[in-house]
Amino acid sequence: MNEEYRCPNCFQGDISSGVCRLCGFDRQEERPNAMRLPEMYPLMDRYLIGRILGSGGFGITYKAFDLASGRLCAVKEFMPIGIVTRNGQEDKLRATSSSFMEDFEHGKKRFMDEALALGKLTDVPEVVQVMDFFMQNNTAYFVMEYIEGANLRQLMRTFGGRIPAEQAMPIFYEAGMALDQVHRRGGIFHRDISPDNIMVTPEGRVRLIDFGSAKNLIGSNSQTLSVILKHGYAPPEQYSSTSRQGSFTDVYAFAATFYFAVSGVMVTNAPDRFGGEEYRPLKELAPAVGARVSDAVDHALLLNSGKRTQYVSEFVSAFPLPTAAAGHDATYAPTTGREAPYVKLAGQGGHSWELPKNQIVKIGRSEGMSDIIPTKDGKVSKLHCELFFDSMEKCFYVIDHSTNGVYVAGRRLEKGRAYALRNGEQFSLGNHICDLEVGWNHG
Repeated sequence: MNEEYRCPNCFQGDISSGVCRLCGFDRQEERPNAMRLPEMYPLMDRYLIGRILGSGGFGITYKAFDLASGRLCAVKEFMPIGIVTRNGQEDKLRATSSSFMEDFEHGKKRFMDEALALGKLTDVPEVVQVMDFFMQNNTAYFVMEYIEGANLRQLMRTFGGRIPAEQAMPIFYEAGMALDQVHRRGGIFHRDISPDNIMVTPEGRVRLIDFGSAKNLIGSNSQTLSVILKHGYAPPEQYSSTSRQGSFTDVYAFAATFYFAVSGVMVTNAPDRFGGEEYRPLKELAPAVGARVSDAVDHALLLNSGKRTQYVSEFVSAFPLPTAAAGHDATYAPTTGREAPYVKLAGQGGHSWELPKNQIVKIGRSEGMSDIIPTKDGKVSKLHCELFFDSMEKCFYVIDHSTNGVYVAGRRLEKGRAYALRNGEQFSLGNHICDLEVGWNHG
């Protein structure tokens, strides 16, 4: 095929007429960008650069084709606006001023460091997978899996302007727990959470994307930091290049995204809220979320970062179990002889509960907060932990949310982090307050 006419969307069809004869991509849908790499540019002699998937203050993301694997992928190019330029048909980026050289070099290093950290989170399927990263053209790149699907903004349009609460909450729960792992294990803060960066695949899987936009990539002395943010999602600390930021920064943006997704109304910009602009509790705009979730949103959107909810897992712990909307009983049905995952009281003849596949189940002593109540011992938290069975991997995951901890083989698990359990393995609520065993029947 003549590379000049190769489609920049599917990489297989002919686009000489302006519309791909194979996938239907229309070149008129593209917005011109003078800073982009040329179409079909052979990055590292391996990745053919196609159309632009998105661009922002710190980079351009391209759809690309991996010649080695024969698969589509996405390539993020580090390109901080105002710091660098690419003139004409130049491949290399260059700083717009010698005073920006230090900022640019620091940014490239941070960009590569984050690619390395994200590349280690291959066991978190909700986070876009980084497959390669390298330096070329005097800048940095990382290669990610290409994800088919729709982002939350597109889903909102599909639903007529806002996503029903019962469908939005499971999406945000999965995304939130994944983001929490990125914080705790990767040491990375997204700083750009919005409806554009949370996707849902055709199979219904939730994916977090666009981590290459982290706002601390350039130096604290850069004057461009204070203006490259998303109003309505950014907390007060992002309006200053010197304010402390952390997981609580993403908590604010994540809660603001949820607020917008289920209500269709954006949260008032943080500076305007400081100036006295009204903040309306979410339950007034979307009563279906319930008072508990609305209160959690209010706390996650506090302007004072010290009083705000600090961790995403803490925020989404207020969300109800997805299966509750489907009418599941809080204690679930006991297991039968058919193939099914279960959790049971450890020991011969212990009571057993069947688990839904690929859905979170909450375990604790409170009927209002938990789905499975193995004991009402006061040392067990109202919501003690969560359990998830991955039907593809045939693996269980337990997440501690308690005061007295969850123990596996005598070791206390780190709170808020997912741990894998094998078939037949036991875990304890507290230190042997209540021992439970997971497994699955084979019929």
